[in-house]
Amino acid sequence: MPGNRNCVGLREKSTMNAMMDAPPHVEVPASWKPVKPFEGMDSSSQFIPHAATDDRLMLRYYQDDADGSFKTWAWFGRGAEGAPGRVHGGSVSAILDEVLGACVWMGGMPVVTATLTIRYRNPLPLGTVCDIETRIERRTSKRAIVKGVLKVRGGSVIAEAEGVYFRLPDSEIPPAAGAVLARRRGEGR
Repeated sequence: MPGNRNCVGLREKSTMNAMMDAPPHVEVPASWKPVKPFEGMDSSSQFIPHAATDDRLMLRYYQDDADGSFKTWAWFGRGAEGAPGRVHGGSVSAILDEVLGACVWMGGMPVVTATLTIRYRNPLPLGTVCDIETRIERRTSKRAIVKGVLKVRGGSVIAEAEGVYFRLPDSEIPPAAGAVLARRRGEGR
């Protein structure tokens, strides 16, 4: 019946609007434990929120107890819009930069971005939850090269990234963050 189809369409549109305005509840495997890559830093100064505070972007970081890997999911809301109904490429870039850097911080090395190369593969609809896979390709005492892939959860690749990150001097790291980073490096045990 035409009336029923319209009701279904309204429900679907309402659900999509809700997903664009606030992040959905995201299930993760039991082996994923929440982590704070920038622990000890002033979280009020972070560019990308890690809590549902607005309709733009949100990140959640995890350590997989099964294999020790670093896991991340990201949500892109209405405030991240570029082309109609699609996530702005700058939002994708910002998320990838944040997560690639966080991967290195989790390894105990405080860094800032030196270069970041993004290859966009597919447009991303608003309201989408994505998984981000990262890995450190090479690391020295002064820099790290990191790669990452942003994928729709259970679906296609949206973007790939490669970044070079330079180590920050210890003198620029707040003492609380320095202690966390030292613990991650296995110092002071």
